[in-house]
Amino acid sequence: MVGKGKVHNTSGELLHHNPLPVGYMKVSVDLVLDTDALLPLPDVVSETTLMRDAVGSFVGWPSDLIFPDAETPTRPTHKAGKGISRRIESVASQKEVPGRKLKKAGNDIPTTSGTKSQIMMRLEKMVEESDIMHGAIRIVDFDEGVFGIAHSEIIAKEDMQQLFEHKELGIAVIHTYIWYMYVTLMRGTELCNRFNFIAASRINTTLITKNPTSVKNELVDRFMAAGDNTTPSLYFLPFNSGNGGHWVLVAMDLSRLMVYYLDSLSGDWSKYPSMKKTVDAAILKFRSKKNYRNRKDITWVRVQCPQQNNSVDCGFFVLRFMRDIIALNRIDIPKMYFEEYKSYSRAHLDEMKDELCQFIVDQRII
Repeated sequence: MVGKGKVHNTSGELLHHNPLPVGYMKVSVDLVLDTDALLPLPDVVSETTLMRDAVGSFVGWPSDLIFPDAETPTRPTHKAGKGISRRIESVASQKEVPGRKLKKAGNDIPTTSGTKSQIMMRLEKMVEESDIMHGAIRIVDFDEGVFGIAHSEIIAKEDMQQLFEHKELGIAVIHTYIWYMYVTLMRGTELCNRFNFIAASRINTTLITKNPTSVKNELVDRFMAAGDNTTPSLYFLPFNSGNGGHWVLVAMDLSRLMVYYLDSLSGDWSKYPSMKKTVDAAILKFRSKKNYRNRKDITWVRVQCPQQNNSVDCGFFVLRFMRDIIALNRIDIPKMYFEEYKSYSRAHLDEMKDELCQFIVDQRII
């Protein structure tokens, strides 16, 4: 077993605009267990040959080497790219995309012990009774205002398990909760002029390592899409560390040349020098394109934010950071964080899960 992912085959499926070879299926790589494993079908477009470089992308895989619902023999020693980008090639608007049944799927999604809310139990039952349990997926379109461009997201069984089991969050859940915040807290209000989101699928360690110039230009394009940025506003970037799979929040104020760094583990941006370099370069390039004078250097602030006490909560904390900053309508983030939220309890995180469960039900995603 070299990795885990999702099968995306439908009739006449293409891989990077080319037909798949006979006996191969299109899969997305979500988790790498053997970082040195070779891809059975190298990607000639991106020149990717190793599993570790294919996290978040689509690859061709021999159908006889795909084992649905198989338990991995060992857990990886790190998070191995959980939450890294997943490119979308085939899009349908809020409708079911049937998955191919290779073998009988498990009967139930395992859950953690403890009390669950009514809405979570309702959604869990809906998932258990749906074809998602047998490998089907949903592809949903987000409002263009969420990330400044058209965006679609794949929702599958694994993503729902992250909510029900309180597991490490992947990019689909991160993005879907951002969509929820945009729709319920921001859309149609002046908050849309004060807060902006950057898709984590476009800016992460893996992509920066492969093509930093392209990532920088992605950031500049996002800045340009939001207007003139002459008044204080924040751009939220949920940033994933790549092979470590850790989530941090980078919040950028372009007008004041301020970047806030929120990490639920100890440390600062020096752990991700390529990220800081790319963010700084994008901000300066944007200001140059707008003919804004750079009156001072970019200031990075390490916010003393709530800290997690386990190995799985980083994604939940990043979402809660954004939620509270928007709800408080604060562009300036105190270095010692907000008095109202010096720490996050499990109840704070469960509240977000219930909000997202209700949103998924209301949007009829399942």
